[in-house]
Amino acid sequence: MNLIEYVRKYGNISFKEKEINDIDNLVFSSLSYLNFSSTSIEENNHSLEKVGREYLKTHSYRAVKKLGIAQKDAYKLLKVAIMKERYKNIIVSDYVYKTNKEMQFSAVTFHISKNLKYICFEGTDERISGWKEDCRLAYMFPVPAHLEAINYVNQHVELFGPNVILGGHSKGGNLALIAGMYIQKYKKRKIKKVYNNDGPGLLEKEFHSKEYNQIKKRYVHIVPNSSVVGVLLNHDTYTVVKSNKKNILCHSMATWMIDKNGLVKSTLSEKSKRLESSILSWLSMYSNQQKNKLTNSLFGVFEDSNVEDFVKLRKLPNLIKVLFHIKKMDLESKRITFDLFSYNYSNMKNS
Repeated sequence: MNLIEYVRKYGNISFKEKEINDIDNLVFSSLSYLNFSSTSIEENNHSLEKVGREYLKTHSYRAVKKLGIAQKDAYKLLKVAIMKERYKNIIVSDYVYKTNKEMQFSAVTFHISKNLKYICFEGTDERISGWKEDCRLAYMFPVPAHLEAINYVNQHVELFGPNVILGGHSKGGNLALIAGMYIQKYKKRKIKKVYNNDGPGLLEKEFHSKEYNQIKKRYVHIVPNSSVVGVLLNHDTYTVVKSNKKNILCHSMATWMIDKNGLVKSTLSEKSKRLESSILSWLSMYSNQQKNKLTNSLFGVFEDSNVEDFVKLRKLPNLIKVLFHIKKMDLESKRITFDLFSYNYSNMKNS
């Protein structure tokens, strides 16, 4: 069964009967993709049922699905979760959404009980700035969203408050890991677990840091068996879950398979292993200055075309503008882009 089917079947089992688990982590990570700005969450702390019903009144499925697969999946999951005893009375608070030309960041807190809360970071949404930041994860630390995530946990983790689980999907999983690593030292013991759901790992310096070493025993990195995103950068071990899709489509948590005992475990495909090795090799071929120049050139195309998100990009006049500006990219950026695709394609094909 998939995530929605699992919630529909087991969603009336309370947290007293069955403690929080990997599947609940997926539920919260998925719901974090919904923009709750228009609900009463900003005024007071309310139940997921109340916040969810307000959201559904003002957002249609047709409009939400245009924002991306993650938002579409979250919308469908919300409709089920607010009807279930396990989730509907959870208090949702401290929703934050920030974006500018260099960053996209969102976080929300789910209060499971008096003694436990789950702080969740959203992955990349439809904003071009978020995708630009994703590219910078490959050579820059910290990116602006890292600083926002660290600030968020420092504000919302209390020394004498409830224990905390951090998590998120895609970039959100990477933000959860960084927040857990760099939270104020005296608050670090409050972090009981950190979930990275198919998000990138760490740059080499951070991977070998004392901060990572302090948190890694509490760190759970879940990837689908045909992972494309979660195998990027440096990692230790994975929990591999079976997906009913392949390649980039398996990035969606809605495709991950679950049974009554939890995630259906699998092994990482040979293709994913080769991609992991290939990307690291390609990244080592260029300096950080070159990678930064490429990122600025690529995303400068969108800025020059006045395209701020992928919703606008789907309109033909905007797409034509973007294609026109791509032609104006400098030769070195064009060469590095070509090398990225040709190098990884040949490695994947010939391995």
